[in-house]
Amino acid sequence: MLRYSKPPLNIPDQLKQLRDRGLLVGSDDLALNALELIGYYRLSAYWLFFEEPPALGETRSHRFKPGSSFEQVIELYDRDRLIRLLVIDAIERIEIAARSAWVQELSIKHGPHSYLEQQLFRPDFNHEKQIKQLRDQLQQSNETFVIHYQQTYSEPELPPIWAMTELISLGTLRVWIAATELDSKTKVARSLGMPTAQVLNGVLHSLNLLRNISAHHGRLWNRLIVKRLPKIKKLQHLLVLDDVDEEGVQPSKNLYNYLVVMAIIVRKVAPLSTWPSRMAKVISPMPSEQQAAMGCPVGWQEQQIWS
Repeated sequence: MLRYSKPPLNIPDQLKQLRDRGLLVGSDDLALNALELIGYYRLSAYWLFFEEPPALGETRSHRFKPGSSFEQVIELYDRDRLIRLLVIDAIERIEIAARSAWVQELSIKHGPHSYLEQQLFRPDFNHEKQIKQLRDQLQQSNETFVIHYQQTYSEPELPPIWAMTELISLGTLRVWIAATELDSKTKVARSLGMPTAQVLNGVLHSLNLLRNISAHHGRLWNRLIVKRLPKIKKLQHLLVLDDVDEEGVQPSKNLYNYLVVMAIIVRKVAPLSTWPSRMAKVISPMPSEQQAAMGCPVGWQEQQIWS
């Protein structure tokens, strides 16, 4: 193991180093401002795309391809930022729709405090632990509806399901939906355009990871998402597939597939939304190599889901 010994560079020296490695800089003011406000390390994830391939034994060449410019790096960074904002927009719609469908299904079937009834959930679901977490969140909340409930009602201790679910994250919501009896969670899945509860669970798991990356301003553009989407037979013609040795053909982990699934669900829960076409307008002007790096197949814009 080596000891890290690279010294920090001030911003003018960072720019000089990029120039020395072959990066063209049209405007020093733009470059210095970007290095100061965005940061060398964050931007390096984008200019890596413009570097020459490493030689045998190297991890990076640190040499830029001829014609590569700082302005191209910033354009790619800005495109990724727009993609990230649209991803957050879509996941917000999907999360709220899933929450609403689950609340409606359980409350109509089993009453306003149905989530407190352990027998309504799978035997292996740690219901007691989940209720304790909800109680802890309630005690820490200063939401108006929480204060009103506590000041107005003595029983049950916790608010009705439609109020309580406003306190939980997408990840926690996914866990609750997955633990619900099959008929109810299947109805929730179909309300979002997903064929089964198992598929919905896998999709929500993946989207929760994307939401967390986006919320922390992480790079989405050419990232391989850790959680692979489940097989969705009726969408296979729209997805890019990998031949995974032990699992057969599976959706690739490139961002494009996740955008496809988001577009399908958004069209289901918000038919008038322009989200798919807005996403297409952000990605379409990108050079073909940058589109390929996020998994976009040739001719993807011609698919009806993006129109």
